[in-house]
Amino acid sequence: MIFFRSTVILSVLIFTLNSFAQRSSQFELIEIRFEGNNSFSKSELLSQIESKETPFWLWKFLYSFTPLGSEKQYFDSLKIPLDKQAIVNFYLANGFFHAKVTHELVFDSNSESAILIYKIKEGIASVFGEIKIYGLEKLPKDEKQQLVISSITVEPGKRYVQAEVQSNINSMLKFLANNGYLFAQYDSTVVLKDSLTNSAQVSIYMQSGDKYCIDGMKIFKSGVSADEITDELIQEIVNIPSGQNYDQSRLERSEIRLLRTGLFNSVAINPVIKDTFNFHVPIEVVTQIGTLNEISPEVKADNEFSSFNTGLGIDFIRKNLFGDARKLTLSTSFRLIDILNFNFSNLFKSSDNRDSTYQGVLDTELRLEQPYLFGKPILTTTKAYYRASTLQKETERIYGANQAFDFEMPVYTFITLLKPQFSIEVADYETRDNQSTISFNAKSITPAFGVETGSYKTDNFLFPTEGYNLYVYPEIFQSETDAKLQINNAQAEVNETGRFWKIQTSFSFFQNISRDRKGILGIKFKSGYIQSLSGSYDLIPPNKTFFAGGSNSLRGWRSRELLPKDTVEYFGIRTRGDNTPRGGTFLIEGSIEFRRKFAESLGLALFFDYGNVWNGYEKIVLNQFAVASGLGIRYYSSIAPFRLDFGFKLYNPDDQKTIFRKNFLKNLEFHFGIGEAF
Repeated sequence: MIFFRSTVILSVLIFTLNSFAQRSSQFELIEIRFEGNNSFSKSELLSQIESKETPFWLWKFLYSFTPLGSEKQYFDSLKIPLDKQAIVNFYLANGFFHAKVTHELVFDSNSESAILIYKIKEGIASVFGEIKIYGLEKLPKDEKQQLVISSITVEPGKRYVQAEVQSNINSMLKFLANNGYLFAQYDSTVVLKDSLTNSAQVSIYMQSGDKYCIDGMKIFKSGVSADEITDELIQEIVNIPSGQNYDQSRLERSEIRLLRTGLFNSVAINPVIKDTFNFHVPIEVVTQIGTLNEISPEVKADNEFSSFNTGLGIDFIRKNLFGDARKLTLSTSFRLIDILNFNFSNLFKSSDNRDSTYQGVLDTELRLEQPYLFGKPILTTTKAYYRASTLQKETERIYGANQAFDFEMPVYTFITLLKPQFSIEVADYETRDNQSTISFNAKSITPAFGVETGSYKTDNFLFPTEGYNLYVYPEIFQSETDAKLQINNAQAEVNETGRFWKIQTSFSFFQNISRDRKGILGIKFKSGYIQSLSGSYDLIPPNKTFFAGGSNSLRGWRSRELLPKDTVEYFGIRTRGDNTPRGGTFLIEGSIEFRRKFAESLGLALFFDYGNVWNGYEKIVLNQFAVASGLGIRYYSSIAPFRLDFGFKLYNPDDQKTIFRKNFLKNLEFHFGIGEAF
């Protein structure tokens, strides 16, 4: 009898659980709600758990007949224990050692939907107490101090965060590997929770091992041109002599230096662990060498002039020219500018009958690169080039030469880019429209000297989630201009020399604002200024002035559409800025952008852009700032992000009206771009 009753009860229980499981599996999980999460956002907690909210109706609709979108999400009771443990673990990792989680369910049988509520009691967050590091006894006192200064960011009194402890451990391992400690490794971390002081005492156990020096280099070559590249050349480029302390970062820089020569299809530089002896370790360089001659037809696509441009080109490359890893490149290309607004009927019209959408650039360049200068790893680039371009109403032909020296900077320095360069350009400019004719017939000769400097400290090149980029380019140039100008019936001629200095700066900052590191806030500020040292501002060549608008600028305007609107004296004739072929002498631009990845390769962006150009900083007026906002779609390939941005003129300084007082669609511009806007 007892057995029979037990069997009946068990059967009923199984039937009930099975029915509940079937019932719950049919309920769409329309919302996951968190209560009591005062320290962390909903998006941060959602990224920790297994249960997922059903997507927006549009994504479900797309998923129903395409690979795009997302499928419905249903309530699964088996995920609840996993979710609760994941939330507790997340709170533990962030210093909330007494956090507790309960749950509640709300079912709607009519709509067959469910709401899952997690109720969290966070408790009081613990802070870092004393931090101790063991296993560094073999380090000299000064090295130990340097390691602590450069690697340890946790401080007593800050909220305990496990990820920050792990980040410090990784920094210490990197420091040790870059200072000779080849076999340094992490052992364990012990965290003691002091309930009286509500603190966490952290003890980190490391094993530094002994310090090693480099003892020779073994070179292994393969590939079609292996016999034409000497071991001595590879040794010179690698530039790691015997007797120096082992430095992992130096090995990595040497790999990059070898790859930049273009000689090698693949490169690997590693210590030979099995051959270590008496605190010395040899390194091996394994390379695969490709062909030394290449002809490469290509489809060109870029964002020059802050617009999407595309065309065709061909390159001829000769590697290891006269030895010493010199590379000679001869390239030519033709691109159509601002292809999204291009009127293709222009291709079949004469030059006099084309409208302003006809924009194109023909480039020819001869470039010689060598990785060394005076025995130092300074990438030296010598270029000679010719460019013929038609940009809206302007035609320019430029002959130029450039000499640049790209210094290899250590990764730990503030300045990571240092590139002085000399250039000289001889240019002809011509601009025509129905009202005016401006021609520069007898050349503008512009020698210049500048130094590109920058500090690039982001964590990822393609999708930065933290860090900043700083770019500064000061330049001094001289312009010898022989020009003729005609506007309506007024004429002027000039043959003068002017000297100017110019500076361009750009700063961008990135901050992760979601736990899954897929929601990023980016901020950019850019400025430019030209100052006369001697001579009139009329003498500044148009290609040295500033323009705004386009895919990398204010995205509510077309490329180079924003020009100074004030009246200026141009070669003795009073004219408005938009009747001249040049931009302004002062630039301010800024952007605020929220980027969100919804999948590994797809994302959206919301942006707000502002700025303009003026003829001098004293001409800046607040109501002349152009303002744009919009939405962008991103596809993140393995090469670069591809983006489509829809920008709206939120405020147009030309008529000083906001978008709410004008036709919405007429204020829309869309831009296709390669790479992020900043």
